[in-house]
Amino acid sequence: MKQNRRAAAIVAILALTVARPFTQTAPQKPSFDVISIKPSAPLGNGPISIGGGAQGDRFTMNNATLRMLLQRAYQQPGNTPLGGGPLQIVGGPGWMESDRYDVQAKADCSGGSIPREQLQLMVRSMLEDRFRLKARLETRELPIYELVVGKDGSKLKPSADQTPVDAPLVRPPSPCEPAPTTGPFPGGRGGPPPFSPGSAPPRGSTFMMIGTNGMTVKATASRLAVIVGMFQQQLGRRVVDKTGLDGLYDFELTFSSEGLDSPFGGGLPFPPPGAAGPPGAAPGTGTATEPAPSLFTALQELGLKLESAKGPVEVLVIDSVEKPTEN
Repeated sequence: MKQNRRAAAIVAILALTVARPFTQTAPQKPSFDVISIKPSAPLGNGPISIGGGAQGDRFTMNNATLRMLLQRAYQQPGNTPLGGGPLQIVGGPGWMESDRYDVQAKADCSGGSIPREQLQLMVRSMLEDRFRLKARLETRELPIYELVVGKDGSKLKPSADQTPVDAPLVRPPSPCEPAPTTGPFPGGRGGPPPFSPGSAPPRGSTFMMIGTNGMTVKATASRLAVIVGMFQQQLGRRVVDKTGLDGLYDFELTFSSEGLDSPFGGGLPFPPPGAAGPPGAAPGTGTATEPAPSLFTALQELGLKLESAKGPVEVLVIDSVEKPTEN
């Protein structure tokens, strides 16, 4: 009898031990203290402010589509405009590309500067609460592009100076971060000095300019991986560098924006040939009677080629989402 009671007691203890983890409350995801989300005013012909970021205890996004907010919330650290393509999104409603919102959020700065990873969790919390977002990350086998050298060899011009470039880190400020007084971002984060559209970028720099005839990429002492990241932004598909080319290169590449993703998000296309470009746009190198070639053709002029293939791609799958609730 005593053995039966002892065995029953052990079973009960084990049951409690096993059950306890399932009754624990999941840790609360970081969130903003105050959030305001309002539909943006209709886009006009005047200056347009699109996007945004953190400054002080504020996180602001202007004329932001749901896709732009999802990129902020889920994009991996390596997927930056100069380091990789945008996160691919599967599913989602049609208004994800067209409806635009002005977002104002306030963070609690009592704990000091908020790292990028925590800011992403805060944006996710906002999307889950206000947009009723349900989504998950998956890796799928999808169409990609492979950048290869053409049959006649590369025509890229190696930089005369192959000395490694110690380019300063360019990153947007984090919430609650003290604001220095210099740099390209509010709060200053280093980066190359500005240059005029008619001159060459500083060593180690690559710039993309929007013109009336398409897009122009200029680079000085830049690695091929940098423009691969830029191509991914325009093609909306992962690009894998298979050229085997190393070293630093000087190049200029002009190509048509036709069929590419607008850098300003859905519903805001590139300026048509002969029209004025968006604020800050650079003049195109061609004219309406001399259209720029496609990106694929322009690359062939550099001895490079984009070939279709398939490979693993991380995607964000949208299970459900709703238009944001009223403030």
